[in-house]
Order: sequence, then structure tokens, then C-alpha cells
Amino acid sequence: MKLNFLEEIGGVKTARREAESLLLATALLRNDKLMLKDGESMLKLAKKNKVLLRAAGVIGLPPDAFDEATKDAREAFHLYDQMSDFFTKRGVSFVAIKSFDSLPDIGHDIDLLVPSPEELLLAEKLLVNEYRVRVQGLTHCDRLLGKFSCFLPGYKHDFELYPTISQLGETHLDPNQVLHERRKVTLEGHSVWMTSDSDRVLIRVIHAMFRHNFLKLSDILDFLKLIETASIQEVVEKIDNARIGDAFIFYLASIERFLRACQIENHTFLEMKKKAQERFGNDRLGFLRRDRLVLPYRIPTVAIVMLFLVKAAREAASARWKSAISCLVAPPLMILDFISAALRVGGRGGVW
Repeated sequence: MKLNFLEEIGGVKTARREAESLLLATALLRNDKLMLKDGESMLKLAKKNKVLLRAAGVIGLPPDAFDEATKDAREAFHLYDQMSDFFTKRGVSFVAIKSFDSLPDIGHDIDLLVPSPEELLLAEKLLVNEYRVRVQGLTHCDRLLGKFSCFLPGYKHDFELYPTISQLGETHLDPNQVLHERRKVTLEGHSVWMTSDSDRVLIRVIHAMFRHNFLKLSDILDFLKLIETASIQEVVEKIDNARIGDAFIFYLASIERFLRACQIENHTFLEMKKKAQERFGNDRLGFLRRDRLVLPYRIPTVAIVMLFLVKAAREAASARWKSAISCLVAPPLMILDFISAALRVGGRGGVW
């Protein structure tokens, strides 16, 4: 197994990568410009952490790279506008998730939550039959979830539909309630259906801890921004209802490690941490966080396994058997994905 592969997936965290990560994180958190010897390396790191446009002034982003990134962002909004109008006219109810939380940066896909099974099926048929989309293959877990992914002609952003926010179908929230609490906001001149601020926080925690198992620098910056307007009490209540208090405490503690390393004190974050600890107790998995602070930060696999097992126990205690079983099968699937990724070209396991 090559060291490069392990470095790329975060399995090996070197001192060099930690130094680069903290340099970029500190610069963005403090809005300080960097004097760089290896600009190409920092540009790659910013792109990998979905902060390219936010880091433009910090790392001295070349004009051509800036123009390309802003062009991609315009395309993403255009894709959303087109599909929003298309679905609205055909009676498909939806809300955008994650895609616009990192502005001015936008990732490689546009994600919509479509809770109604009938409307989700209708949306998929419309995309295939009317738009002739190029349907994308899914991982085993995404197929279990019921996700739909495609490329529309003329666009390089993925367009993805989710029936809920989950990894294997385990229950974290009521997607219909998320849809009910949506609101229309104006972002850079575009009208977008967004989830409530507290749901945006909850969804980011679920994705980081139970789906992606990574924290990008964008996750840290976005979280600090989101909690400025989200009700701390609402966030804690929704985390509690999702039965993921331990995961939230671990999530906060991981972010706090970066804030301390960068010598950043955020009062709203400290208040959120205080309220979370009052409700869920102190971090029980702190002994697993002795690794280097390399971004994107790969959350220790043992921690993810333990959090899924804790979640399974809580779901079983509430007689949510389907959700409990989904949590129990997560650990072996994670192991299979790692083995598959190590053996396949490109480093993607195709399972998780």
C-alpha cells in the first residue's frame, strides 16, 4: 500500500501537511495574507478544502484560477435556477442542502432534498426522459439510501437528489419537517429555497460525522458562520432528537483543536460547546484525537465506528429497529470500502 494513497485519504498525517494546513487555516480565520514559497501547493490545499475563492486574497490566487472558479460558481447557480423552475412547475417540492453554505465557494455538485417518494420518482423520470441526463453510478451505501445523481447536458456540476439526510438509511431527522421549515432567500441575486439555520447546522454535522467522515476547512469556516444566526437551543434540541449527541461533542472538539492551534477564540462557538456539554456531557472519545491536524481532517475510523454503535444502541432503545440495523452494518461496510479503495485505481472504494 503506497504512502501517497494513505496520505491522500488522510490515513497518514505528516508534519509537513499539518504545518501547511494550519498555515492556511490561520490565514483564513484571521484574514491574513500569506507569503508563500510554494504557491501551487497552497492553491491545491485550498481547492481540496473548498475555500479557493475565500482564500483568493490570502494565497494570491492567479487570475486565471480565480476566473475559472467564479465561472464554476455562476454555472452552479444557473443549474439551480433552471432545475428549481423546472421542478416547481411540475409540482416537485424540494430544498437545497449544503450546496450554498460555503459562498462564495461552491462545490462540484448541487444537492436537493426531495422527501416525497412519489415526487422523487417523478423528478428522476423527468430528468431522464426530458433532459436526457447522464445518470451516474452510486456507491453501495448511496443506493441503499435512494440517492439519485446525474449530469445535465452542458454542465460539469453533478446534480443530486436525496430522499433524506443519512448514510445508510439510518434516521437522523424528519425530511418532511426540514422541507416544511424551508425558506426562500436571495443569494448573490438568485432566489434559493434553503433549510432553516438550525437544520443547516444539523445537516453539516450528519454529513461530516456519518457520511463523509472528514472535516474540510470549509466545514470549520461555515460552521462558525452558521452558528452566528442559528438558535443554539434549536440546534441542541435537533441534535438530541437525532440521538447523535456524542457525535456532536466529538465534532465540536475536533473544530476546537483547530481553533486552539490557530489561536482563535470564538465566543459563539464556546457558548455552543457549553450548551452541548450541559445536554450531552463531556467528550468520551477524546483519547482518539491525538493525531496531527491535517486538512481535510480525516476523523479517526475507530471514532466513527463507535459513534455508529452508540447510535445503534439508542435507536434500538427507542424501537427504531430499521435505523438501528443500518447503524450496525456501517462498520463492516467502512472496512470493505477502505480495502476496495486501496486496491482500485483512483482511490475510491465504491462501497461507502
